[in-house]
Amino acid sequence: MKARTTVTIARRMGSGGSYVGQGIAQRLGLRYIDREVLHLCAESLGVDASSLEPNCERVSSFWERLFSGLTFGPPESPYAPPPLRNYTDRDLFERQVEILREIAAREDCVIVGYGGAYVLPRHTRMVNFYFHAPFEFRVRRVMELYKIADRERAKQLIADSDETRQRYFKQMIGRDWACADNYHVCVDTSMLPLPELIDRLVHFIGRRLGAKLEG
Repeated sequence: MKARTTVTIARRMGSGGSYVGQGIAQRLGLRYIDREVLHLCAESLGVDASSLEPNCERVSSFWERLFSGLTFGPPESPYAPPPLRNYTDRDLFERQVEILREIAAREDCVIVGYGGAYVLPRHTRMVNFYFHAPFEFRVRRVMELYKIADRERAKQLIADSDETRQRYFKQMIGRDWACADNYHVCVDTSMLPLPELIDRLVHFIGRRLGAKLEG
């Protein structure tokens, strides 16, 4: 079976990875894959997608697992058993990988997140990007996108995101999420306006894949 065109994007929070990924997908006529994987994974596990949200690209700690099974209320409240969690972080990760591989095998696509550069088979029609940016650039972008007025809160969100993603990929894949060796191109997204950056990356993908992009 002929390999499909696959563009993967790993990104630090606030670097514009989703925005750029959508722009690349639109320009090249590729399917954009982001939140969809979580919903497909939830469907296959028989749970609501919102219950998987906290575990996406992170690893639950022992204490989080313990307290997630407890319910709190006044002493007179009737007992309500907590919902059963019938999947582990590893179950979630492995199901996400299966879904990614199924999609990438049948469609040309741009995949944002989920460790696409690590878990998908490497082939000649694949381009793997890593997006990063200076911390202050990311803080400003997160404050704007999420309508956060508290600068310290935005900074903490970014720091927590970086730490949990790093820990998640180290435990699940055994690789350093931020290591340049894992990607074809690492991009500081603060260097150019994002629309111009999309133009440059679309050109790069076209040059790298050449006539293969048309197939």
